[in-house]
Amino acid sequence: MERISRPERRLARRQTGLPVWLHVVALAIAVLAGIVAFPLVSHGAPDRGAVAPDFALKDLSGANQRLSEFRGDIVVLTFWASWCGPCRETLVELGGMNAGGSTDRAMLISVNIEGDAERARSVAGSLGLGYPTLLDTDQTVGRLYDISHLPLTLLLDRDGVVREVWTRDRISTAELLAGITELQRQ
Repeated sequence: MERISRPERRLARRQTGLPVWLHVVALAIAVLAGIVAFPLVSHGAPDRGAVAPDFALKDLSGANQRLSEFRGDIVVLTFWASWCGPCRETLVELGGMNAGGSTDRAMLISVNIEGDAERARSVAGSLGLGYPTLLDTDQTVGRLYDISHLPLTLLLDRDGVVREVWTRDRISTAELLAGITELQRQ
């Protein structure tokens, strides 16, 4: 193995590019820029007071549904998956409220985020859902709403503004009905 002298190493480093310290500084700047920019480009689940992001999905019958088409109505929007036990409980609770006439002035919409239309159809049928189930087959809406925990249920006012958010646990029927009643008075 041939030994390279110190002057030859310096010459080799000059010929191959920039000094190491410059690479380190450039990497540090890139990391800092990413840290600063991430909150600006990530969506996150909408917070209370924010307008719910609009989307268009097909329902179980294949018809296109757009969230903004329900402006003017109070909307209960819930995201679910078939493997999620609390999701199924939430769907049943919402179905019971719908059957009892408690939500006459609120539109119930569920969004299945699994991507398996047949499984979503089967679960919706077995639970007897009497409200629209939309299919997020490629998880674009799930990413738009940054869903990291299920179920995610949102109460939207007539302008599409998020008024309440429930995540992870089964929905509180009393809280939901109180929220709908309050929005109906407005």
